Amino acid sequence: MIGRVTIFAAALLLSTATGVAADPIDDLARQYMGASHIPGVAVAVIEDGRITKLEGYGTANLEWDGAVTPDTPFQTASASKIFAGVALMRLVEQGALSLDDPIAGFFDGAPEAWSTITVRHLAGHTSGLAEVRNSPTGATTQEVAAEAMTLPLAYPTGSESRYGLTDFVIMTAIMEKVSGLTYPDLIRREIVAPLALTHTGFTMLREQGPVRAADIMAGRARVYGWREGVQRDEEFLYPVHAYAAGGLYSSARDIATLMAALEAGTLLKPESFALLTAPAKLNDGRNGSFGVGWTFDRYHGLATVGHTGGPALADVMYVPAQKLTVIALTNQRRFYALLSHAIADLKLPPVAEAAAIPDSRPELTAALQKALEAAADGKIDSAAYSEAGRRDAAPFYQDFGQAMLLAVGPIGDVSLMDERPGPDGDLRRRYRVRFERQALEFVVRTGPTGLISEIRPLSGDDL
Repeated sequence: MIGRVTIFAAALLLSTATGVAADPIDDLARQYMGASHIPGVAVAVIEDGRITKLEGYGTANLEWDGAVTPDTPFQTASASKIFAGVALMRLVEQGALSLDDPIAGFFDGAPEAWSTITVRHLAGHTSGLAEVRNSPTGATTQEVAAEAMTLPLAYPTGSESRYGLTDFVIMTAIMEKVSGLTYPDLIRREIVAPLALTHTGFTMLREQGPVRAADIMAGRARVYGWREGVQRDEEFLYPVHAYAAGGLYSSARDIATLMAALEAGTLLKPESFALLTAPAKLNDGRNGSFGVGWTFDRYHGLATVGHTGGPALADVMYVPAQKLTVIALTNQRRFYALLSHAIADLKLPPVAEAAAIPDSRPELTAALQKALEAAADGKIDSAAYSEAGRRDAAPFYQDFGQAMLLAVGPIGDVSLMDERPGPDGDLRRRYRVRFERQALEFVVRTGPTGLISEIRPLSGDDL
């Protein structure tokens, strides 16, 4: 334990002992590393198509103390979907398939329900496909598709956005069929080779009986989880059939190169990039939460697009109106996607802050603050939650939620921003909570008795 702490502290000291005054991004990175026990971070910023910041901090591996550089490959988890969306649009441009192709045409024996599901539905998480559970890690995409065909739809196709894994496994099976390549080879052909990326790929980690075997990837960052006062190696096994959804390793430089190429129109046509950066429409005309694999939000009143690692490990945030991209990679699983927003705060125009509204139920506000402070200490007061809250809300604050609260520091003040009555006497309130390092907004729902059924942090400034 002493050796690991010493290595981490030494890495932080080395990263600051350059003789050059740190800029605000350097300061932010180190603040969050210290608060959240993050061994290593890599950051890239692109402004007006030009990479203006590219930096590594700390250590990629606590066992041998390898310094993070802009070329260190990090596990990107669900941010892998950014690459999947680009690969899909490359195949569309080549005429290998269309986003409007019914997926039933790619699978023998597909059920009738699949005839109305298109590739676009898969990419936008609106297919209605039920999740295939407990597939063996060695299952192929075709085997997962065969299992999915036996399940009824979970919801009507196109009626809602429902984030899931099976959509991307089926999409992978289609891309492999039309390209004649495995998914890793497709990524190499369509993205890695055209952009000359040098630190992007897959480890092909597989379980072989009692052994986990993987390809060598030079310099890659190990993944850690800070729990009960110690760092633990917590590499997640992404099955090969799920590689479009997660499991890609890439570096800050490589992702920045990809984003700059997309913005410049050198890898995809502008109309293809527009599909990635615009939300798909649901059946009732509302915007869904996804485009072609990419997610949408708002921040500083501006539309943002990209993807997090779900939420840890990676965050890629593109703000089209400002031609700004922020990339933050970490090797700490217990970290919420906060660093990219903090960096964006330095680059985006300031927004006039909305005024708080009068609080007619201060006891509810006090209960929120107490619940957040308890969660930061690793405690959940079950008596403060309704049965639904104990089931659906509280577990988040025993893992990622607690990590989020530790990252932002102690609470300064809590302001009520919005209040709306709901059915059955529920009350939905939106709060702005100022913490030591960042202000966050939360949606809180309480029942007639004042018990909490929901405490949900807003990732941007959407309601």
